[in-house]
Amino acid sequence: MINGTLGGILGSLIIILLGVTVQANDFKYIFLLAVVLMLIHPRFICFSYAGGIISLSYLIFGYPKVNVSSVMAIVGILHLIESFLILVDGDSTKIPIYIERNQKIVGGFNMMRFWPIPFIVLLTVGGMINGDGVNMPNWWPLFRPENILFDMNNITFVMIGVIAALGYGDMAISDYPENKVKESARNLSIYSILLIILSVLSTYVYVFKYIAALFGPLVHEGLIQLGRAKEKRGKPKFECPEFGVKILDVMPNEIAEKIGLKSGDIIISVNGNRVNSKDEIQYVLLDYPTYIWIEYIDRNGEYQTKEYMDYNYGIRRLGILTIPRNPIYSFIVKEVESPLIKLKRKFKGK
Repeated sequence: MINGTLGGILGSLIIILLGVTVQANDFKYIFLLAVVLMLIHPRFICFSYAGGIISLSYLIFGYPKVNVSSVMAIVGILHLIESFLILVDGDSTKIPIYIERNQKIVGGFNMMRFWPIPFIVLLTVGGMINGDGVNMPNWWPLFRPENILFDMNNITFVMIGVIAALGYGDMAISDYPENKVKESARNLSIYSILLIILSVLSTYVYVFKYIAALFGPLVHEGLIQLGRAKEKRGKPKFECPEFGVKILDVMPNEIAEKIGLKSGDIIISVNGNRVNSKDEIQYVLLDYPTYIWIEYIDRNGEYQTKEYMDYNYGIRRLGILTIPRNPIYSFIVKEVESPLIKLKRKFKGK
């Protein structure tokens, strides 16, 4: 909630500085279309798709009437907030997973995060409230008479607070989670800034309205497909090594975390005993030794040694998740299916 509030403050400042105004009905159409698109695939609930389609519909057919520049600017600003939140908080709830890749079990991380975003928008409505209008600064980039669908002499501007929700979902298979979120945040921020620039330009040159409306959904989908292609082509970071035990993740407040072992490290030996599985590590710890030393290769390929002592209770476990050599159970991660496909399969089953 704290991170979401910080993101909302950032977004509100950008909205006010750019002078983004929203007509009352703009996002009614976008929200309804987003719900319909979600039935095709859950990721299509993102406003970049519905916002782009609604904007193109207005530009081509004249319906429904929306402020294209402001709609696409809001989409860009929301994604800019999202890129900020991904960077600072995207991997805080990463979940270790096992997947099948090239007929082998490899490890990875699933990252899923949601943030409530309170922010401020300027709402334009037809008719005067209490007979008073508000004069807006002429220097605001996105505030131009041709973008307002009402009579300029009969408009009231209202500053309102809005609560939105942003989410981030991704998998880190070919890279470490911290690197993955940096890359995702960088790509999304570039996309967002370009979309905002196109939205501002569209208030001066009409053709940029078409460019912004197309850029929003097409480039957003392109980023998703490029990310998926990179994961499929890339070499998994968490494959079972030729020797030793590779750490997928370390548990909070356990011995491995306390002595500085990290995801990607390969444990070679414990107390001088060579180990090639988690069971062999547990065998060394079977008698609860009060002192251990661990030899391992860190993620940079350098040999390291760590020590730990517990003379009161002995050492029972390291607190690590490892890549299994011969897993008894295989967990295969699959993409979420379309609700329509699930419904169709359900009726066929009957």
